[in-house]
Amino acid sequence: MFFLMELVVLAAVGFGGFYYWAQQRGLLTTGQAAEGEPGTQRISLVTEAAAYAGVILLLVGGVTAISQRWNDIGRGGQGGVFAAAAVFFFLVGIIVRQVREPAIQRLAGVAWFLSVAGAGGAVWLALYHVHGTTDAVTAVAVGAGVTLYAAALWLIRRSALQNLALFAGLVITIVGIAGIITVPAGTGPAPAPAPNLPTPLLAIALPLWVFGLAWAGLGWRRYVGPLWVTIPSGVILALIAPSFAPGHYGWMYVIGIATAAAAMAASVPLRNTPLLALGALAMFGYLTAVAARYLHQSLGGPSALAITGVLIIGLAVVSARLMRAAHPVTPS
Repeated sequence: MFFLMELVVLAAVGFGGFYYWAQQRGLLTTGQAAEGEPGTQRISLVTEAAAYAGVILLLVGGVTAISQRWNDIGRGGQGGVFAAAAVFFFLVGIIVRQVREPAIQRLAGVAWFLSVAGAGGAVWLALYHVHGTTDAVTAVAVGAGVTLYAAALWLIRRSALQNLALFAGLVITIVGIAGIITVPAGTGPAPAPAPNLPTPLLAIALPLWVFGLAWAGLGWRRYVGPLWVTIPSGVILALIAPSFAPGHYGWMYVIGIATAAAAMAASVPLRNTPLLALGALAMFGYLTAVAARYLHQSLGGPSALAITGVLIIGLAVVSARLMRAAHPVTPS
């Protein structure tokens, strides 16, 4: 499985790299509804930082005050706190969205993202703690609620954070549905899966892999934007999803390696370095896991892999030198 640090690296390379790639190719759109009217005077970075500092202080103060009385307000009151937070940040987003300034528009996106998080927390507390539903049913309800709410906000303001909230809601819904499918009816909240049902890991890994590919495709076709958020979200999910189940199903390594190879191959015609980096990092992780699992008792296999890698690097260097010699750079 991928470790947390690898996920952070993948996310940083994906989102940052795709943003730079989309900016260089002129694929970023800054319509009036998203970033403010063109030509308006932009506030300083200090002012924007002060606005975010105010949001942070508001959150810290509110969380600290509520946590001190959290156990005294009851389950219903706890759900009401999350619901009130969702309404509050929704109204804040509506108010600040009236200012046609890119920095303030970004602040509105942050407020609505927090509103979606509050709505998800309210649904979770209402179902799990008050009504005592199972984990899988709760996950489906929370995911569906977050998805619908985030989709509505995304239709109003198609920004990066609203896109991420919609993506997260769909992922939670898929995980919850997988949990329901793998639990036989009438056998308790968390029984072992029946022989004719898929295991939870496989039921989660495969749908998330398919969804990641589909989400990246929707972003590439410009159906779900912004492009620099949708594509890396889908690609990263498709690359890491097979790693959820290879411990029990070795053939999931094949899916992971094939997905990484496809990402690396697609980066060539697209001239997309971030996509190449994501595919290379995932390929390294899967091949290392395969070598550690199947070649740990022999030095022949790892040695052959290392020698092959050296040969490929040498061929790449020679090819680059031949290309440079065939197409010399003429001084200006």
